[in-house]
Amino acid sequence: MNGRQQGDSVRLHFQRIAIAAAIAAALATVAGCGRKSEGEGIAAAKTHLAANDRGSAIIELKSALQQDPQSGEARYLLGKTLMESGDVASAEIELGKAHDLRFQDSLVLPLLAKVMLARGEAKQVGDLYARVELPDPVAAAELKAQVALAFAAQGQAERSQAAVDQALRLNPKNIAARLQEARLQARNEKPAQTLARLDGILADDPKNANAWLFKGNVLRWGLGDNEGAGGAYRQALKVEPRHLPSYAALVPLLLEKGDVAGMRALVTSMKQVLPQHPDTRYYGAQVALLDNDVKQARDSVQQLLKMAPTSVRLLQLAGAIELRDGRLLLAETYLNRAIQQEPELVTARRLLAQSQLRSGQPAKALAALKPLLDMPRPDAATLALAAEAHLQNGEAALAERYFTRAATLDPKNPKVSTALALTEISKGHVDEGFAKLEDIATHDPGTYADLALISARLRRQQPDAALAAVDRLQKKLEKEPLPYFLRGRILGQRADAAGARAAYAKAAELDPAYFPAVAGLAAIDVAENKPEDARKRFEALLARDPRDYRALLAVADLRQRAGAKPAEIAALLANAVKTNPGEATPRLLLIEHHLGQGDSKAALTVASEAVAALPDDMRLLDALGRSQLATGDLQQALASFGKAAAAQPELPGPQMRLADAYLNVKNGDKATETLQRLLKQTPDYLPAQQRLVQLAVLDKRYDDALAIARTVQKQRPKEAVGLLMEVEIRSGQKQWAAALDVTRVALQRSRTTLVAMRLHALTTLAGRQAEAERFAAAWEKEHPRDAEFQNHLAGVALEQRQFAAAEARYRKVAALRPNDALAQNNIAWLMVQQGKPGAVAVAERALQLSPGNASLLDTLALALAADKQMPRALQTQREAIAKAPEVPDYRLSLARLLILSGDKDGARGELQALAKMGTKFSGQAEVSRLLKTLS
Repeated sequence: MNGRQQGDSVRLHFQRIAIAAAIAAALATVAGCGRKSEGEGIAAAKTHLAANDRGSAIIELKSALQQDPQSGEARYLLGKTLMESGDVASAEIELGKAHDLRFQDSLVLPLLAKVMLARGEAKQVGDLYARVELPDPVAAAELKAQVALAFAAQGQAERSQAAVDQALRLNPKNIAARLQEARLQARNEKPAQTLARLDGILADDPKNANAWLFKGNVLRWGLGDNEGAGGAYRQALKVEPRHLPSYAALVPLLLEKGDVAGMRALVTSMKQVLPQHPDTRYYGAQVALLDNDVKQARDSVQQLLKMAPTSVRLLQLAGAIELRDGRLLLAETYLNRAIQQEPELVTARRLLAQSQLRSGQPAKALAALKPLLDMPRPDAATLALAAEAHLQNGEAALAERYFTRAATLDPKNPKVSTALALTEISKGHVDEGFAKLEDIATHDPGTYADLALISARLRRQQPDAALAAVDRLQKKLEKEPLPYFLRGRILGQRADAAGARAAYAKAAELDPAYFPAVAGLAAIDVAENKPEDARKRFEALLARDPRDYRALLAVADLRQRAGAKPAEIAALLANAVKTNPGEATPRLLLIEHHLGQGDSKAALTVASEAVAALPDDMRLLDALGRSQLATGDLQQALASFGKAAAAQPELPGPQMRLADAYLNVKNGDKATETLQRLLKQTPDYLPAQQRLVQLAVLDKRYDDALAIARTVQKQRPKEAVGLLMEVEIRSGQKQWAAALDVTRVALQRSRTTLVAMRLHALTTLAGRQAEAERFAAAWEKEHPRDAEFQNHLAGVALEQRQFAAAEARYRKVAALRPNDALAQNNIAWLMVQQGKPGAVAVAERALQLSPGNASLLDTLALALAADKQMPRALQTQREAIAKAPEVPDYRLSLARLLILSGDKDGARGELQALAKMGTKFSGQAEVSRLLKTLS
């Protein structure tokens, strides 16, 4: 295009603009014939505002601004009206424009500061307006009052008070400043004084919703007057129906009272004045949940979560909804997400504990409640949940203790009399206490006394009376699984498998997702040798929720018992980890599985990933330390154990593992120092005392060891443990006579199998064989069903290579414990050593009791070889190696079998592989001997 063409193009462009402008002007002239002027629009808007018709006023003001976009007054009035209508975002825009147009600062700035505060812009208000001085003292006071509120929102109480003082000097009647002064002074005044201040404010401004809200809060939290508080909140809503903080204050009151009708009415009111507000939908979801309309509640919350996925209150409500619907893992997911953001969230922790109790995880429930229980004054509801967790865990004494504490905190509740009754029982007034408990449980429609009564009966080994209490609880909770679960547990303890099965089945029928009942039924199935039935139960749970890691872990356990290959078990556990990445338990079990299989590298990989995913779980850090130990990375293990111990100084377990880690790196001094530090904190922690004795004996510091043993004897005067520690010390010094004397005293104090075995062993070591035999005979006569003592005697005979005597003892063990796989295994091995027929059948019986056990497969292979079944013997031995490839002895056994079968090349290959292990395998002498026989 040349220059002339360019000029023509530009002229044409401006001609078009001029034509368009002329047309627009003409149209505006025509249209303006029926439209109000800017001044008329403002006047009409003021008329509507006088009549409280904000909607019409907004229309008039927008029309006026079409006439004159530069009208500061119209911008101001529109911003003010939008603010009063609840649209603070649009109000801030319009008031900002009014300020830019230099409309009266005395009118605009106090309102603009108020809107900015409502928008959460407290810092900007303080920064922009703290030093602004307005000529009108009334307006200046209002602006200073808003600045005071801004400083308070930032936690700057002193600056807030200073701004309040400035506001009240300018206008002593300023309501916002007086109200903020009341808030600031409330910390130093009695509630009655604060209420007097508020009554003065409300006398001057009875339509101030914030003052009514504050009065309600003082009545509720300062005086415990919930009725008065509710009245104040309702008055706030009467004068300002859109006052959201008052709705938020009134809802918990209604929920605590269980006033569903009141909640419905409240939500109806909100729908009329705030139909699209998220809070209206949130409270509507709560009402739906109260009405048991889970679908409506879930749909509402899910829509809100799309807009605010990290909202703590929405996550908490979502968890409550899923808990109500029995989707327990999903409930835990939501509640854990809420707690991660606000660890001190009381309601979420309680709901999480309830979910975990329902899913049969009392230990996790107690962990969830721990921060609440550690508070100076835990509330009654939290203590009652802790009591229920201990009761479910079979810890009746602890359950009773928490029930008692919970009861004393609620003086207007029958729980107090329950606590008093439990106290009577603890003081020894058993009959009177139980009579009171029975009376309370009979007349109180609640279940608190029933649960306390059941725990107290169980603690005192009164199962019949506990069952009678369960009968009453069952009538109160006909459609709940808990009574039936408790019945099943009690009947199971009484060896009534049929009764327990029926009770658990009823609990599972009422709530198919109730894991404790399903686990109880599965345990009975396993005891009755029906593992497939048990597996099907857990698979039914997985059909309901494929992510249920407890069911996944149970299936893995059953498959392992059935002899599944280690790789299959690892895959099942890995799937549980994949579907539940936020759960520590599957990760821990996978680590333990790899460590048990001798695959320390795989264990370390899983442990490292676990700690990266869940860095705050000290159990995983401990597992990482153990994995590092297994791989030989001692310094890293020491660091892991040290970190775990530092994070949990109040727990002895991590300190013990740290001490053991020091021992692994040959640092006995540090180990001793760690154990002594632990004992300063917990002076009677027995494992630390025992470990210190062992260290002292190893170092031949017998006097130090004896001093610790004497301390334990004083701390535990009725127990034998301190005496047995002294026995170890005397034995270390080969003072057999003294060791025997102390052991006899220990047996007088505690006639247990452990002490009896120790006395028999020491008598044998001292060369007093006849005395040892007399003692053994006397103990057998006194305790004819003591299988553990028989097992000990069998072991002593085996050490002395008295095979016939050892076999006879193991047969007694098998008669007392028919499902003892190791006893059957040892009988089979001894039969082979003695050349007796029938060893194969006994070894097969052992393997049926513990499928896939490598040690039992090894014995069966030996028995098959002795029975001339060489092909099957070789196959079985190879199965043993596949189950435990890390055990070189099984390869040595295979080499022997290959030699017997004539396969010298195969035997040579196995032996050469063993020879390459060098000092890692202690049987190199036998390897060399066998290799020579093949040359």
